[in-house]
Amino acid sequence: MHQLWVVTGIQNDNTIPQCKLTQPDFEKQVQNNNVAFRIPLAMFGLGLIDSIQDREILARSAATASQRAALGIRGRPNRSGNDGTITRFGWKAQNKSIPMFAGEAYNVELGITNELFPQPKEEDPNCNGPEKPLPADVTRMDTSDEVNQAFKNPLHILADWMQFSLLMRFTDAPQPDPKPSPSAVHGRTVFNTVGCALCHTPTMQTAPVLNSAVLQNRPVNMFSDLLLHDMGDGLADGISQGAAGPRKFRTTPLWGVGQRIFFLHDGRTNDLLQAIVEHSSNGSEANAVVQQFNALSVADKQAILDFLRSL
Repeated sequence: MHQLWVVTGIQNDNTIPQCKLTQPDFEKQVQNNNVAFRIPLAMFGLGLIDSIQDREILARSAATASQRAALGIRGRPNRSGNDGTITRFGWKAQNKSIPMFAGEAYNVELGITNELFPQPKEEDPNCNGPEKPLPADVTRMDTSDEVNQAFKNPLHILADWMQFSLLMRFTDAPQPDPKPSPSAVHGRTVFNTVGCALCHTPTMQTAPVLNSAVLQNRPVNMFSDLLLHDMGDGLADGISQGAAGPRKFRTTPLWGVGQRIFFLHDGRTNDLLQAIVEHSSNGSEANAVVQQFNALSVADKQAILDFLRSL
């Protein structure tokens, strides 16, 4: 992960006058086939996903094991190296929890160190001035509010990254069209028939008892099994994260997909039909399902697209 923009040349920060950051040569790296692109994932309904028990994920997968095996669909969870539980956030399900997801994003994508990711990506002391203690974003413990960081300041009782994680936790899931068209209704049936729902599991349930009553015992209509699948050479990105190798990705939740502009992990297409076709390539677990999709009538293919756009 490299920055597309660096602070070299900034004139209004007198704390880092000797900073000499250099930007990577992206043109050269593209020529070396050493660049992988990502588009951001939707951040809706993450508290619901976080509240699904591991046993629910495994039980939903086991319930369709024979159907998946017949189509060459496997699927396995990515797991935390610390406690062995199922990780579920990120394109490769590399993050265990919402706070981990938020802390990583603050550091990797914004360059803001925090209590979970305290080491800066650039450790040159000339680029980390005296007014930038590490980590930069922490729970405020100052006795005064001189720099707007007093422990009793109600706006800063929690670190910013933790407040952001709370925003993600309690932002509700995308809501489907309450009055889907007849074609969309039919499309859901066809979606199930050709085998799409074997990975894009329509519904799971959150834990029966949680500290947050708003999240407990609720259906999670995300259309994902939260497992990793081998998507073949066509979608491979060359990146490994935990148990997710270069060709493996977590099944992306489909809720809200009708409101998205670009599809697949690298945003390579804005055409839903093309996104479906791209699931098939050498070694992909989706090959048999895409083959069944390709055999559908034009009307049935359109019905699936109408269903997806209604989510």
